[in-house]
Amino acid sequence: MGFEDFLAELKDESASPRYSQLLQLSALPSESLQEFKAVWPLVSEERKRAVIGQLVDLSEDNLELDFSSVFKVSLADKEAGVREMAVRGLWESEDRTVIRPLLRLLEKDPATEVRATAAAALGKFAELARDGKLITQDESRIQAAIIAAIGRDGEDLEVRRRAIEAIASLDSPLRDRIIQAAYDSGDSRLLQSSIYAMGRSADVDWLPTVVKETGHESPAIRYEAAVACGHLGNEGVVPHLISLLQDEDLQVQLAAVKALGEVGGPLAKRALNRCLEMEDEVIEQAAEEALGDIEFDEDPLALRFD
Repeated sequence: MGFEDFLAELKDESASPRYSQLLQLSALPSESLQEFKAVWPLVSEERKRAVIGQLVDLSEDNLELDFSSVFKVSLADKEAGVREMAVRGLWESEDRTVIRPLLRLLEKDPATEVRATAAAALGKFAELARDGKLITQDESRIQAAIIAAIGRDGEDLEVRRRAIEAIASLDSPLRDRIIQAAYDSGDSRLLQSSIYAMGRSADVDWLPTVVKETGHESPAIRYEAAVACGHLGNEGVVPHLISLLQDEDLQVQLAAVKALGEVGGPLAKRALNRCLEMEDEVIEQAAEEALGDIEFDEDPLALRFD
């Protein structure tokens, strides 16, 4: 099927495009992109969301596929649901030309879900800034927009949460105060985000607080604490993670298993090997992957000499 035929079928609500046809949207040349831009507004919102969802799945399965031009076009769609899905499609993007559109969405989009998703996507660029992969101007703009969203009067809590999580990777003098304020807020959702931010901050000063929350009554909080331990931890957190292997919540258990793989060390390896005997297929598979992570960290070139 030629590209023009594919575009014609894209408008036809009676036929769902096959994955093989959607591959034509990868790495669109400029001429084809212009044709796509002319047709895309004529497609229904439901159809556009379905197509973008399929493109996201395809790109996750095959990292060589590039649907970023489609996602970028959709950032300006009149339908909020399409804009949100487009942002999700760009979550893994490292293209700095995406930053300005995301900043506009965070600052001005009328839809809460779009602003929240844009804040989460900007968190990826905050990580790039921390790693020295962004110019200072971009980092400054991202930091200013995120701080503005956190402090904006009447801003939805979900947007503020995602902004708090995003600021964790930025070297801002306000960062620690923002995280602490969220932690002390008394709101369980802000508490979750604060612990997430503690883990992403790479600041081991948060470690005592994170370890404390591994015993929280809420599974959601224990989950975030386990994840944060993996990001921050040295081998001193391993006993706390081992205790979570018996947690009543499966997601908490899995987070503890993954965290043990990130922390590593002899005690973590012994605990993960015991997980292989738990007769739980999900836990066993996670433990195998975590042990693989430890082995890679110990010998990234996988060189073995007798």
